[in-house]
Amino acid sequence: MNKKDSEYPDNSNDRQIRKKDSIEEYRLVPMDAYEYEDEQIIDIIGIFKDIWNQRRFIFIVTAVCFTIGLLVYAGSERVYYSEAKLLPESSNETSQLGQIFQQAENIFGIQRQGEEEGIGVAMYPYIVESIPFQIELMQEEIYFSDLGERITIFEYFTEHYEPSAVSRFYDFLWNITFGLPNTIMNIINWFGSDGVDEIGTIDFSQYSDFEQPTAVNRYIRSVANIVTGYISIQREAQSGFIIVGVSLPDPIASTEMVILVKNLLKDYVIEYRTEKALSNLLFIEEQYVEAKREFEVLQDSLARFQDQNVNPSRQALIIQQERLQFEVDMAFALYSNIGRRYQEAQITVQEETPVFRTHEPAIIPTQPSQPKAERYLIGSLFVGVFGGIMLLYGLRGLRYFREEFDKKEITSNQESV
Repeated sequence: MNKKDSEYPDNSNDRQIRKKDSIEEYRLVPMDAYEYEDEQIIDIIGIFKDIWNQRRFIFIVTAVCFTIGLLVYAGSERVYYSEAKLLPESSNETSQLGQIFQQAENIFGIQRQGEEEGIGVAMYPYIVESIPFQIELMQEEIYFSDLGERITIFEYFTEHYEPSAVSRFYDFLWNITFGLPNTIMNIINWFGSDGVDEIGTIDFSQYSDFEQPTAVNRYIRSVANIVTGYISIQREAQSGFIIVGVSLPDPIASTEMVILVKNLLKDYVIEYRTEKALSNLLFIEEQYVEAKREFEVLQDSLARFQDQNVNPSRQALIIQQERLQFEVDMAFALYSNIGRRYQEAQITVQEETPVFRTHEPAIIPTQPSQPKAERYLIGSLFVGVFGGIMLLYGLRGLRYFREEFDKKEITSNQESV
């Protein structure tokens, strides 16, 4: 027998036995042979049948929601929307690569900062919402077809405008719920003022300068808040057009207000862009007028001296004439220099003045933009159907909770606590 064989005995039989012991057996058994008592399977067909059996309840809820939607639609304010599209002039000269980047920025709606010297389009809504802009706007007269006359915007919203029934209902709910403290304070202030609440005559000239602290009348603030909600300023990302829109209960008034807002906004932007150039122009104009007046005075003095002394023979007269001539020449040089700068300042103002081209003018709308009948009616049907289903199962869940709550017994440990 070999030594190697004696040191390492043959264990092949043991390995075969362990291999046989490790064999596992798998059998395929149909699922119907097993019953899952704890697992709950959703029965879709059963749910639909349950909903069909309770269709009367769901129909009643849907009818109630549809009626409410119909009443809200009938009581909502009819609003006519009119808009105008403006294409502002770009004063920056960009390369072809810069134009490609600018187009990409317009597509993604990115507002480039630091390059434009004028007011960015993103600031336009804040300009329109400002009190100085609103005060200037509400003093303008527009035609209201329901009244048949031209009155100021302030007069319309303080004397003739009436909110819709839905708006009054929402205001009433707000005043008796979340706004109740403010409502109580207003009632106390009203009794403290002997119940007199008249607008009276408002002098708008006192609001022409806000450099000093100024208290704004509450009626002006109220009208400004209402008018601001009717005006919208948007910018199309791809084309760069500025859309000025106005929604009002009157179609003609909405169109005229679009034109007013557009013109006032253009004037504001032009004034901002040309403010420095105009200030420089006014200063140079004053200097130009003064230099012209001084030159003409010296020129008249020289003419009078020459008329009185046709052939001056004395040296003193000759020196005096030369001195006057020198002063006239200096005044003329200053006058001509300032005159040249005055013309340059006028050109600068013209160059700095931005140009807004009206791409699409405001047109009188023929149909109200709000409220939309399909949105209210289809939405109320949707809310009614799904709200009825949710209410049905919600009531069942509440009933089941109450039954389980009544059946629940308190254990001894809980009683000891």
